[in-house]
Amino acid sequence: MKVVCIHGTESGGSERHAKRLSKTWPKANFDQSKDFMSGNDAASVGLEALAAKYDAFVIVCSSYGDGDPPSNFENFLRLLYTSDEGVLAGKQHCVLGYGSTDYETFQNCPRLTDKLMGALGSKRMLARVEVDENETLTGDEAVAKWAKDVVAAFSKTCKADVCEWTVPEDQVLDKKSDLVGSSGGGVAGPLVALGVAGAAAAYYYMYLM
Repeated sequence: MKVVCIHGTESGGSERHAKRLSKTWPKANFDQSKDFMSGNDAASVGLEALAAKYDAFVIVCSSYGDGDPPSNFENFLRLLYTSDEGVLAGKQHCVLGYGSTDYETFQNCPRLTDKLMGALGSKRMLARVEVDENETLTGDEAVAKWAKDVVAAFSKTCKADVCEWTVPEDQVLDKKSDLVGSSGGGVAGPLVALGVAGAAAAYYYMYLM
């Protein structure tokens, strides 16, 4: 199984975490010098080209401001919104999200990514893990378990979702109109809107993300 690791980060935190975690992945599955890229770089390659080359997508990202994608992930999320249904059929994915519960939209981008990947045909090989920087011990334990589980998943073909994208949480703020306009195509249907706490949510959690 060939694996690509795609990261989305505003200040480098998620990229550092992704690089550290993927460093020990089996060479037969993953070459960090070739198969590790930002969301924007992945979008430049194109979803069809990525699907032709890789079997599994591992996404490590955070959100920025009002639940927006980080600047180096924006094009990838836009691509997920505008791609044709079924383009990721036969593929599998998992998402590791970083953020802080000080902000209502702290996991918005990871949740949207997980939902949209599934809508395009990819199967969820692991439940999404949502890391809260305010819960250091719990977060570290969750990431350590995820790190073991993701490597184990590389040796299996995921024929069905292990769970719905709504696990562990399902509240999201749709970003389709922001990224592609109200008339944009793609597969994104109605999403559950999350109330936003105004200016407070507009600040970015600089620490981990």
